[in-house]
Amino acid sequence: MEEINKQNNGMYAQNDNDSIDLKNWIIKFLSYWYLFVIFGCAGLAVSYVYNRYTSRVYQTQAYLYIKEQTVGIDPTAMITGMSFRNAGNVDNQIAILQSFLLKERAIKNLDFEVSYYIKGRVAKAELYMDNPFTVEFDDNVYQLVGVEYGVKFLDNSRYVLTANIGKNQKYYNFTADEYVVKIKQPEMKFVDTVFFGDTVDNGYNKFRIVLNGNYNTDEISEVDLSFRINDYLSLIKSMGNITVTPSTKNATVVNVVARGNHPQKITNYLNQLLREFVNRELELKNRVSENTILFIDEQLMGIQDSLSKAEFDLQNFQKGNDFMNLDAQATQLFNHLKALEQQRGEVDLNLKYYMNLKKYVEDNINDVDKLIAPSAMGIQDPLLNKLVSTLVELSAEKSIQLLTSTEKSPAVQSIDEQITQTKTALLENINNMISNAQMTMEEIDVKVNEASVKVKELPNSQRLLLGYERKFAYNDNLYNFLMQKRSEAQIVMASNTADSEIVDFARVALTTIVSPNTKINYLIGLVLGLLIPALFIILKEFFNVKLMERKDVENATDAPIIGQVPVVDAVSETFVIDKPNSPISETFRAMRTNLEYMVKSKDKNVVLVTGDMSGVGKTFISINLASIYALYGKKTILIGLDLRKPRLYQEFGLSNKVGVSSYLANRASLDDIIQPSGKLQSLDIAVAGPIPPNPAELIASERTDQLFKELRERYDYIIVDTAPLALVTDAILLTKRVDVTTFVVRQGVTNKNVFKAIVNNLENRGVNLSVVINGIRYQGHYGYRYGYGTYSYGYGYGYGYGYGYGSGYYDNEHDKKKRWFRK
Repeated sequence: MEEINKQNNGMYAQNDNDSIDLKNWIIKFLSYWYLFVIFGCAGLAVSYVYNRYTSRVYQTQAYLYIKEQTVGIDPTAMITGMSFRNAGNVDNQIAILQSFLLKERAIKNLDFEVSYYIKGRVAKAELYMDNPFTVEFDDNVYQLVGVEYGVKFLDNSRYVLTANIGKNQKYYNFTADEYVVKIKQPEMKFVDTVFFGDTVDNGYNKFRIVLNGNYNTDEISEVDLSFRINDYLSLIKSMGNITVTPSTKNATVVNVVARGNHPQKITNYLNQLLREFVNRELELKNRVSENTILFIDEQLMGIQDSLSKAEFDLQNFQKGNDFMNLDAQATQLFNHLKALEQQRGEVDLNLKYYMNLKKYVEDNINDVDKLIAPSAMGIQDPLLNKLVSTLVELSAEKSIQLLTSTEKSPAVQSIDEQITQTKTALLENINNMISNAQMTMEEIDVKVNEASVKVKELPNSQRLLLGYERKFAYNDNLYNFLMQKRSEAQIVMASNTADSEIVDFARVALTTIVSPNTKINYLIGLVLGLLIPALFIILKEFFNVKLMERKDVENATDAPIIGQVPVVDAVSETFVIDKPNSPISETFRAMRTNLEYMVKSKDKNVVLVTGDMSGVGKTFISINLASIYALYGKKTILIGLDLRKPRLYQEFGLSNKVGVSSYLANRASLDDIIQPSGKLQSLDIAVAGPIPPNPAELIASERTDQLFKELRERYDYIIVDTAPLALVTDAILLTKRVDVTTFVVRQGVTNKNVFKAIVNNLENRGVNLSVVINGIRYQGHYGYRYGYGTYSYGYGYGYGYGYGYGSGYYDNEHDKKKRWFRK
């Protein structure tokens, strides 16, 4: 048995199990080559359709430089004195670039409210800046948004307007920038013929269509055009695909990428977004100067009236007193009082600023946009300037955090806590500054009162003139001081520049298509197309419970495989007798040789042929195995011990009236049941005979032992055809009476589990077991369909000899090839 296994596996000796598996899988896949071709082509076809009709997604990019300095105004400047938190934090600037508010600013400065489309055979494409008409809608009227209107040109003056309006549509108020809840209306199909330029007011929208002139009437009348009115929220969602990344690690130059369905549209959008980002920075810088100018203007409004009145009173007094001037003593007092009152005016202005700042901080908890820098009013107190600056910084940082977080996030709550602490410290400092200012004013008032006592000693006319001069000088000095501060603030605002700079604008010429990726899609289509049949084959093999290849047999048993018989298209079961020189006959000769290795003696051998079920070909194997022994010149008998479903008599055209069942029932002698085969002189047949009611009991009787004893005396080889093992126990009872049990399995028919259970049972009983694989299907030059080898003819010889028979060795095949050649 070991020798046969060595011979059977000899052709695989040079390959390990992994290579055998790979080879078998390749053969399996090649046997379904047509599925790979069909599904591969189908995958490529699907990819083509997808690439052809999927809307293109374009990508454009620009570069923005963010300076490593503060976003606010220079703190060393005379006016500002406050700054925003470090803008070198590129992450914060990226968050601002991707914020909703910045996108909204950009979209509102572009003409995106109406989208125009042209319909193709399958898909539609967006028109932008090349649309043949323009829709002008009334933004003071609530407009139905999201509904697509179809436009069909009739001629140069008329068009057909169509729309399918659903019941749950949204109305938008463009003036207030918000959705409007209106009464639900039933679904409606709108169709109307309209003149270009006429207003359409259908209760849903109010607009008019104006021709642009860039169209050909004949061509445009043949295409389907449409448009849709968009609200800002949907526009921001559709255009909001912005990606911002630093150009290199730790760089302050960022790469801003936008994607969309129209190259010109996304280019304009991205460029406008960057402009709005730069403008926003400049607005933040100018806000401090604007707040300072606004505060100064409010103070000037009151001072201008007082200055005009003081000037008018002084001029009238001088006219009535012959333009009298102050004498030396009065002049000295005037200059002293003028200095005191100028000092008092500045302190009073600071006090007003402190009071204004205190009220603003107390009333505007979360809004510091209108805070005025202390230094802008000439207040150089370092603690006050630092606290105001810190409050503005924290407020700016909170605004940036809220772009990507909520009020309840830990980061925002931490900033809120810092803002509260800063405001507490700021209010405390302001109260101190107010107290100091009030004390300074009281001290100045004391000095003014002391000077006023001396003024009373002057002559009446000098005293009156001094009073007019004091009022005028006080208001004039204060007015000049405020005007000087206002001019300084204007100078600072005019000199402000944004800290960010657009390095490179987006360009239409540099726009690229990112989707669909045609090469990748074709590759995916091809891979999926090839994967589907591969998966089908793998699953088919995985769930298959039939014996399909030699390895299935080897995995179930260690019994030697003595032969592999291909499918034979023949009417007669006596194939070896009819065609003794055919490759099939050589297969049985190899089986005969392999069986000789398995028996202990070289003569008087009994071979039992069985299977797991009917239809596997056990009778075919037994007939032709017996025939090959007879052709060998050995006296051979074929015994029909399938007492339940006898067939031998039919194949040889013999009588079945008397047979083995008759002998076992002691109703006939051995000579009575033996019949010549009528085909070979050395081959006799003992048919099964009439079907008995108790076949198992007959086979288990002593007459069976007597039968084999007598047959061994008369014949060299005894071939026994029995009933299937999986159905009845007849063959089991016979295994102990024979030298070799040959189990026939059939490709694609025999169940793996049933086969394994039966052979394990036989091996446990000590049965000398061999296996024949029958019904192998040959699949062209790739070898057997299920990997049984790749011989020149594809037939398994039992692997005992490993014959390499060439063309023309067999007479009948030589004739067949000659006839084919003549054709």
